[in-house]
Amino acid sequence: MLPFAYDALQERFATIRPWAKNAIGEATNRCAICMGYTLRLTPSQDDATIQTILNGEVRTSFEGAPPLAGGPRPGVLPGSGQSLRGLSQLLFIRASELLPRVRRAYGPPDVEGVCRDVSARVLGRRGVLYLENCYQTSGDKRYSFLFMQWTTGDHWDLFDGSSVVAQELPLAGNNHAGQLHFWQAR
Repeated sequence: MLPFAYDALQERFATIRPWAKNAIGEATNRCAICMGYTLRLTPSQDDATIQTILNGEVRTSFEGAPPLAGGPRPGVLPGSGQSLRGLSQLLFIRASELLPRVRRAYGPPDVEGVCRDVSARVLGRRGVLYLENCYQTSGDKRYSFLFMQWTTGDHWDLFDGSSVVAQELPLAGNNHAGQLHFWQAR
């Protein structure tokens, strides 16, 4: 169980989502940025951050973004002994790299397994949801055919007991074959 009340998670999530959209645009997946901030986690030295993808259009929008209220501050990354030069190095960009950090900080998920098999166990509970291989990335579309849809995209989101919040999609009745990880809020 997470040490946060769901309302506190919801408030932080509502703060970061519009900021992230403004900072890096709609074309870049923002779920790891949003959930890392929501759960108060920063990347380790080996994790990809916004700094990793800063180029052209993303650099312009990120550098023009307003300060992130309550966000991480540049300084020394805990445990690294190395200083960070800016906010771009304090936010996750890859959903898969956030998973081990969440496990390390908050323990194993309260519910874990193949989504279509365990999703009924999270209905009615509120917290944080991580879905592996749940959507098609642009690269997946090249390798997909009519009868075989390749999916490697992962997604972090809040779960309000019935719907995946940012996606505004119900979880009930889905037949997703990827892994679901769920941490309940207190």
